[in-house]
Amino acid sequence: MAEEQNYSASEGGDPTAASLALPGASREAADAYLRDQRHHLHEQFKRLRMGVFSDRLSMTLKFLTIIVGLAVAGGFGLLVWDAAHSKGLTIEPFSVPPDLATRGLTGEVIASQMIDKLTHMTKSESSRSVQSYANNWGNNIKVEIPETGVSIGELQRFLKDWLGHDIRISGEVYQTDTGIAVTARTSGEEGATFAGRPADLDALIQQAAEHVYEVTQPYRYANYLDRNYDPQGLEQRVAKATAIYRRLIAGDDALERAWAWNGLGTIQFRYYNNSRLSADYYRRALAEVPDFTIGYFALAARDAPLGREEEELASISEAGRLLHRDSIPDLNPHYVTYARLNADAIFDGLVGDCAGAVPLSRKGAELPDDFSVLARAAFIAGGMSAMAACHDLKAVRAWARELGWTQIRVGRARLAADAEAGDWRDILVLEAMSRKGLVGVTDSLAVQNVYDVYRPNFAVALARLGNFAAAEAMVAPVPADNDPGVRARALIAELQGQHARADWWFERSEKQTPSLPLTDFQWGQALLARGKPDEAIVKFTLASRKGPHFADPLEFWGEALMAQRNPDAALEKFAEAEKYAPNWGRLHLKWGEALAATGKREDAEAQFAGAARLDLTPSEKSELAKVDRG
Repeated sequence: MAEEQNYSASEGGDPTAASLALPGASREAADAYLRDQRHHLHEQFKRLRMGVFSDRLSMTLKFLTIIVGLAVAGGFGLLVWDAAHSKGLTIEPFSVPPDLATRGLTGEVIASQMIDKLTHMTKSESSRSVQSYANNWGNNIKVEIPETGVSIGELQRFLKDWLGHDIRISGEVYQTDTGIAVTARTSGEEGATFAGRPADLDALIQQAAEHVYEVTQPYRYANYLDRNYDPQGLEQRVAKATAIYRRLIAGDDALERAWAWNGLGTIQFRYYNNSRLSADYYRRALAEVPDFTIGYFALAARDAPLGREEEELASISEAGRLLHRDSIPDLNPHYVTYARLNADAIFDGLVGDCAGAVPLSRKGAELPDDFSVLARAAFIAGGMSAMAACHDLKAVRAWARELGWTQIRVGRARLAADAEAGDWRDILVLEAMSRKGLVGVTDSLAVQNVYDVYRPNFAVALARLGNFAAAEAMVAPVPADNDPGVRARALIAELQGQHARADWWFERSEKQTPSLPLTDFQWGQALLARGKPDEAIVKFTLASRKGPHFADPLEFWGEALMAQRNPDAALEKFAEAEKYAPNWGRLHLKWGEALAATGKREDAEAQFAGAARLDLTPSEKSELAKVDRG
């Protein structure tokens, strides 16, 4: 056996085959058997590998099929979602006569011209957000070209017709016996036809576009009409806008009713000079939607020329709260920027915070001048008036120079500057100009009769100049709910030495404006001038509580303390007042007097020198000249 094994190995035989050889089988047969088994195993492994590859390929194809299916389903889902939320305006090519088409005025061209005119109208000035319209189509306007066969476009159209809210416009242009006619209709309405000469085609398309705009977005169309200030056709446009607003008021949508009342309010003050009726319409808007932001803002703007200061403060406070929300869905975001600044500046001015109002107004004046209802001139007027209220006429003059003005051009600011300077005669110059209609309205008073608005200022100027009969006659027509008018009556009586009568008007004014500091301050001034510093301090305390950043009651409180021979306490009030009116000449004059009374001559001289560099009235200049500065 050993010899056989050695032989097999030496001859190249397979020892494994030899070991597997069955008794009686030859070595060759065993080798052949094993070769055959190896071949079968190789084929099996090959088939196994192919099976694994086939299985993997099958799984990959199935996965890709699922992905494609999901993509198709997702794409179709997006088409369905887009269709369900679609709110566009689709204009089909108009049917046109062959002779127009040969001249290039095809149905597609007419539809494109319609788009141009609609797009132009949508750009009209409005404080309302386009997203707040139930049927807003915004800038989503297109001409739809018919397609043939099955396509994605046809599928989109089918889905939008089925699920969407698109408005479809169709129409035709045709010849008549006398010229040409254009008909336009929206989905579900009979349409309107406009006829004229062939040369009038562009105007006829404009009329057709306006019809489409009125039918699809009535408020925006009315807004487009009443914001067109062209004198030609103005009466007709205002009448049509009014009719549209009235139709909306009769509707079921509370928000649309509120905006319609807002539209009527704007028309009343802008075109009819009727701020009272305008304010009433704004209140009706607020009754429809209690958080109607623009309603509060507009109501404050109308109460201002009416002199209803307490109501103005309440409305502007609420407007400010609403304007500072993170989201204001019913207002044009561009308008919100202007309104926030204006509302905050107005509020600050009403409570005597001129230092807060100035930067807000200056920031507003730097914005693009593209809102007529909040024009740059309104911010300039408010800012200059606030500077004058801060007793900083140098700042007023500097801003005027910056604007390239040789004099203050806005009546409201000029009145404030004249009152600060004690230039009562220039106020009467302004009165004569206003009486002759020479003072244009360039601020938030809009078209309100300027003369009536400024009557209280004119009356006080006349009284300051000693013309009491004229002053009484000037203030007589001012309504009793006009707060500047009530204060003017008090001041006129005080200047005549009629103290009991003055107190009666001051008390009435205080009751009408319980949240505002101006009446208490002016009453305190009158009491101090009468030699009653104790009673004056009571009023200055009230004024400071209502207007904690109002410098005037603090300064005069210091003067009252001086009258009580308490210069140390007066110094505290003067220092506090300086925080809010650092460039007030009178403040530094009186501060110097208090320092001199405490023996601080060097500090007093510094205050007197500061006063000399600032604006002073003639009487204050005379007082400074008499100061013992040795």
